[in-house]
Amino acid sequence: MRASAQSRIHLNRRPHPHRRRRFAEMLRALAFASIVVSIPSPNIAQAGEPESNAAEFRSHAPAPPLDPAARLLRGSDASEYWTLYIELDSGHRITQRFLLSNTGPGDHNAVAIGHLIEPGRAPYRYENGRRRARWTLSEDRLSFDVSASHLDLHRPTGQLRITKDDIEIRLFFDFPETGLAAAVASDRLPKNYHVDVLAVATPTRGTIRAPWMSEPLETRGRTWLVHTWTRQSEASLLDRRVEIFAFENGTSFYGLQIRRGTRFQRAWVLAGSDSAGMIESIINIPASWAEGEPIDEDGQTRTYPVPSRFDFFEEPTLGQITLANEWLRFDPLAGIPQPFRWFIRRKVKPREVWAEAQIRVRLSSALETPSLPDPSEAESDSNSKRETEEETAERSVTGVASITFMNPSASRQRVRGLQFDE
Repeated sequence: MRASAQSRIHLNRRPHPHRRRRFAEMLRALAFASIVVSIPSPNIAQAGEPESNAAEFRSHAPAPPLDPAARLLRGSDASEYWTLYIELDSGHRITQRFLLSNTGPGDHNAVAIGHLIEPGRAPYRYENGRRRARWTLSEDRLSFDVSASHLDLHRPTGQLRITKDDIEIRLFFDFPETGLAAAVASDRLPKNYHVDVLAVATPTRGTIRAPWMSEPLETRGRTWLVHTWTRQSEASLLDRRVEIFAFENGTSFYGLQIRRGTRFQRAWVLAGSDSAGMIESIINIPASWAEGEPIDEDGQTRTYPVPSRFDFFEEPTLGQITLANEWLRFDPLAGIPQPFRWFIRRKVKPREVWAEAQIRVRLSSALETPSLPDPSEAESDSNSKRETEEETAERSVTGVASITFMNPSASRQRVRGLQFDE
């Protein structure tokens, strides 16, 4: 469904019965986009932000394609990085990051660090790091060669290649100019901090070969690609960054939530479906955003506490993102060679955690009573009942969450979570 930038879709209005089927299809797409829709906590909303009691959405108008090229920023604290999450039909997962940093001696030093995850095995880590004079960047700044780690961002097909002796990854992902992508709105981010979501669940194919494999495995899957850059130390702008990557039943999803103590907290989402196209939130909704108790293992309080869930309620939508089954936790600086690691650790002691994520949303059943159908329009009772249930049913999509902590924190916040029927 397409709408002008001024058009509004109110979720608390029940459609005429003969339009229910189309409305139900629309809800499937909107439900996921409304889960982490740009929601600041009420006690930290900035002056001048519009208030509203109803969620609003628009079809995303065509825009010039985002530029994935390296910015090569100047300044001693400047950095930029490309994050890839790849989920393969073979059951394997890949987390990959290419980082350019000016911290320490010289500018634009490069680090590539990744993990290959196979069910039933410990994550396998691989990495490369080079000073600027020892890694290669194409003239158009779209292709990176950091020793045995390669990233090519030329459209219409991107490529990730890892060609180390112990591991080989050769994956190609669709990267058209018209793909599902968007720049995160500036009012969702701290000043001088930029995030471009370049690809969301884009089709991927190629081969992987892990140390325990006798030959390369041909596979297919999906890739998410996000580019972040800032001239300031990221740790001076953020305490924590949470990203959600999900795809299920034709719905592609990316969510971002960042915070800086109680002074800054924002969230943003980009979602699309095969039938409804791209959907993006266009307004700020003051609402209650609550974190569940941190996930504790063996009764130990972690210095990098991962929330068990995020809850929010904005009439008529009840939403929850549940995190569980942590499958990767590591120090992102461990792969950075000395003396650069020493320089960076003076300001930041990060951790990165990956876990399963279940995104659930329930639309209120208290919708307006519909007008009577035209007598000339026939509709069976069974169809009407089924479609009404579709309009109000709980929606769910399975994905993963990446939680990046800039520094340790022992703080814990007890909240009363919102409940879903099991």
